[in-house]
Amino acid sequence: MGTRNFNKPIVLQLKQGHAASLRARNAADALEYLKRFWSGARTREYRRAYAICQSALDNLVSAESARAYVVAAAERAGILHRQRDHSGASPYQLQR
Repeated sequence: MGTRNFNKPIVLQLKQGHAASLRARNAADALEYLKRFWSGARTREYRRAYAICQSALDNLVSAESARAYVVAAAERAGILHRQRDHSGASPYQLQR
């Protein structure tokens, strides 16, 4: 199973309009977010991101390709966290 880390983690809001966020460090984290926490519509971009993350886990595409699709879907849904946290607290991370 391919779990190569992204060059840069993706920070995603847990709920639209809320400050809580999740840091996806690889395709497995991103896929877990897509399954459990996605608050946007299940659009074509969402379905593509989901499929590409699964393909990255199967070592069929690069981790960076999966990252790009998740970022695009999250931007479209308005849940990509772009604001820098200056408090020193780190965003919530999925625990395995």
